[in-house]
Amino acid sequence: MGSSFTKNTNKNMNSNNTSRSNSSMGSENNASNSRPLSIQTVRAQNDSRQSHPQSMPTQPRQPSNLQGLLRFAMEARQEENASQSSQFQPLDQERQAFLNQALSSMTVNVIEELQKSIKVLSSASELQLENEPSQYDNALDVIANYVDNMDTANDFYKIGGFAIFEPCLNSKYSSHRWRAADIIAELTQNNPYCQEKVLEFGLMPTLLHMVDTDPSEQTRIKALYAVSCLVRENPVSLTHLNVNDGYSVLLRALQSPIEKLQIKSAFLLSSLCSKDGNPHNLKTTLVNMGLIEQAAGLLAMQGLHPDTRDQLLRVLAGLAKNNYLPALKECRRPQLCLRQTLERHQRELRAEESFDEADMCAQLLDQIFSDHETNQER
Repeated sequence: MGSSFTKNTNKNMNSNNTSRSNSSMGSENNASNSRPLSIQTVRAQNDSRQSHPQSMPTQPRQPSNLQGLLRFAMEARQEENASQSSQFQPLDQERQAFLNQALSSMTVNVIEELQKSIKVLSSASELQLENEPSQYDNALDVIANYVDNMDTANDFYKIGGFAIFEPCLNSKYSSHRWRAADIIAELTQNNPYCQEKVLEFGLMPTLLHMVDTDPSEQTRIKALYAVSCLVRENPVSLTHLNVNDGYSVLLRALQSPIEKLQIKSAFLLSSLCSKDGNPHNLKTTLVNMGLIEQAAGLLAMQGLHPDTRDQLLRVLAGLAKNNYLPALKECRRPQLCLRQTLERHQRELRAEESFDEADMCAQLLDQIFSDHETNQER
C-alpha cells in the first residue's frame, strides 16, 4: 500500500506540474497572439560572434504591368546611381577642343547648304545629255530635304532659290524636272507665302504643261502633285488655274492610263468640288466641261481603282451638294445610266464591307433620283 500511495502521489505531482507547464505555455501563446506579427531574430546564447540584425535596403515594388516595369527600371537605376559616387572633373583644353570640333561637325548651316546647291543648279540649263547629271540630282535632293520646314522654305525664296526652277523644269533630264516639281510641292504645301511667290514667278503654266505633255510619267505625277499643293487652300490660285485652262488639264489627266495620275486628278477635283467656299461658277464650269459625264463613264468601267472610284463619288456628291440644279439635271440624263452604276457600286461596296462608301452611294441615289421620281409621278 505504501508503494501504491507513493506512485499515486508522484503521478499527481507530475500531473500538476504538466498542467502548470501547459498553462504557462498557453499564457505565453496568448500573449504572443495579442501582439502584431513581427519578424524576430533567433537569439544565439553561446555565439559571441552573432552581430546585430541589419535591415534590408528598400527594393522597388515588383512590376505587374508594362507601366510598372518602366517605373521599376527607373527606381532601380536611381538606386544604382545613388550608391555610386560621382566624380566630376573639369575638361582639359585638349578634350574641350576635341568636343567643340565634334559638335561643330554635327551642326549644319542650312542656309549655307542651300546656297551651295543653288550655285550648282544655276548652270543646269547648260547641261547636255552626254553630261553627268548626278551632281545636279544631289543638289536638288539637298534642297528637298530642307524645304519641308516652312521657315526654311520662306528663307529659300529670300536667298534667291526660286531661280533654279526655270532651268530645272526645262532640263533635258527628267530627273531634274520631277525633282524640281517635287520641291515646289514641298514649298507650297500649306504655305501661303510660297504659294503666292510661285504664282508670281509664273510657274503655274509650266507645271500644267508638264502634267499634260511631259514624256516622263514620274514628272507628270510630280507636276500634278505640285499643282495640287499650290491650289489647295488658296482661292487666288483658282484664277490662275482657270486662266491657264487648268481644268481641261485635270480632266485629261482623269482619263490618263497612268493610274497615279488619274488618282491625283480625281483627288484634286473632289477637293475643289467639295469646298463650301468655292463659288457656283466653279461648279458651273466643271459641269459644262463634262465632268459629270466623264465621272459617270469611269464609274461604269470594270476594274476601276478603288481610290479613283471613291474620289469620283465625292466629285458627284460635291457637285450635287445643296441640290445644285445644273448638276442634278446632268446626273439624271438617261444616257449616263448613273442610277444603275451607283446601285451596282452600292451592292459591291456592301459586300466588301466598305460601308462608308456604300452609304455615299445610297445618299447620292436618294439626293439625285428620289425627288425626280416624285415629280414625275405628280
